[in-house]
Amino acid sequence: AFSGRYASLMPPAPRRGTAAPGRGAPSAPAQGRPGRDTQMATWPDFNRMIGGYFKWHWLDPTHIDYKIDDPKSPLTKMFVDAMPFSLDDETYTFSVNADSYSRSNLHVLTSIDFARMSGTEKAKQDFPREDDDYGLSWIRREGKGRVFYEAHGHNEKIYAIKTMLEHIVAGMQYAMGDLAADDSPSQKR
Repeated sequence: AFSGRYASLMPPAPRRGTAAPGRGAPSAPAQGRPGRDTQMATWPDFNRMIGGYFKWHWLDPTHIDYKIDDPKSPLTKMFVDAMPFSLDDETYTFSVNADSYSRSNLHVLTSIDFARMSGTEKAKQDFPREDDDYGLSWIRREGKGRVFYEAHGHNEKIYAIKTMLEHIVAGMQYAMGDLAADDSPSQKR
């Protein structure tokens, strides 16, 4: 019932060939390759604040094994206790552009354990990252505020997984300033 209730709250999608507010005209995904970003680099403030331009996504269900990049963070302790951790969901990835997703701009908490991903799933990508670095969650400072990003949660089943709920709650506490955490970039410049 959640999907239906949520959809009833959302504004109608733009008709094909019309522009959504603040965006260019939508275009169809590349032939046989759903999920390709057609609005690359059109929102520079979003890129800076969130930490990357959307590049492509694996569709749900795709099996993702988690890697804990900062096991000492209070935002990842729930994963450390639950390792090995994996789930099936639609998984978003970010641009290979050096000015977009980069550990020199973000404190990466979790990422895809790419070495454990199936060759079939890896082969679905357009323009894969040479470094195989696909962050799943991160934090960063933005001005006087804080940003928490979590790639998963497209499928409502994710919100029934205790580990994910604990991670999201910790992320919200961090963003509100109620939870202290090291948010320095993961990779020093």
